[in-house]
Amino acid sequence: MWQTQGKGIFTDNSNPSSSTLQCRIQFLDDIDPFSSVNLPEPARPPSFTFLTSTVLSNQLHSVHKILDAPHKISDSTLELCRQDGSKTEFGPYLELDQTLDEQREDIEAFTQGFKWSIVLRTQLNVRVQACIDKLLNSDGRELRRSLFSLKQIFQDDKDLVHEFVNNQGLQCLIKIGGAADQNYQNYILRALGQLMLYVDGMNAVINQNEVVQWLYSLVESNFRLVVKTSLKLLIVFAEYAESNASLILSAVTQVDQSDKRPLWSNAMKILNEMDNSGTEVVLLIITLFNTVLSVIPDQDTFYDMTDSLEQQGMQR
Repeated sequence: MWQTQGKGIFTDNSNPSSSTLQCRIQFLDDIDPFSSVNLPEPARPPSFTFLTSTVLSNQLHSVHKILDAPHKISDSTLELCRQDGSKTEFGPYLELDQTLDEQREDIEAFTQGFKWSIVLRTQLNVRVQACIDKLLNSDGRELRRSLFSLKQIFQDDKDLVHEFVNNQGLQCLIKIGGAADQNYQNYILRALGQLMLYVDGMNAVINQNEVVQWLYSLVESNFRLVVKTSLKLLIVFAEYAESNASLILSAVTQVDQSDKRPLWSNAMKILNEMDNSGTEVVLLIITLFNTVLSVIPDQDTFYDMTDSLEQQGMQR
């Protein structure tokens, strides 16, 4: 525990430079970014005494040696972890170029009242690069397993989302999705839906219209689960901010004009299929139309869209 003359969680021998923190240490074997291992080891962790006024990078080698962790030291970082009953929760990553004293507030806020440890694991940027490399260079069963795991990876570590979108992760998913079958596309859509729950992920989609274009292009898929999921994500995107309606219109225009088709032809083709009347897909399309139309900022754009829909058989 950190104690300062019997109070807090620092141990202070009256000399600030000799303050120490004795706590449990563990490692997480996440060298394979798609590994299902998500519990720190060992189950009975050893204790380590940190010097709280010494930068963590100078103490990382000692932590690594005691744990005999499989990681490369140059690829390693430290993260807080706590036990909430039977649940393991990971917290803030520690800055290796800072001391524990400098990060005391964050540490105490996360660990207060919990059984906790400091976990050695792979740096975010290294994990993200390994993740993207594996996605781009795998196929068959290995690619399917990796894509299936992607949603859970984003769900488990929100910090990884920031690194993923800043290292061309979305472009990677679109590249794979453009050439993949419907099962792979479903896994990518699930992962994208999880990613869009985070501000960093949604902002990345806002700034990369190719993602919205890909979602709209999937509306003409022959597989209804792909169609439904892509429509749901487009609705989520449209409802997130009024300005996103213009981005959807830009994506629709880009896709349909490149194929020399009327605007929204993907969606209108479904509506014009009589046997689809009343299905969930139809309701999703109508919801998307109404959401976009309700926030179009200017009259000309509004009538461009409604005229195109009416010309393809849409009735008021």
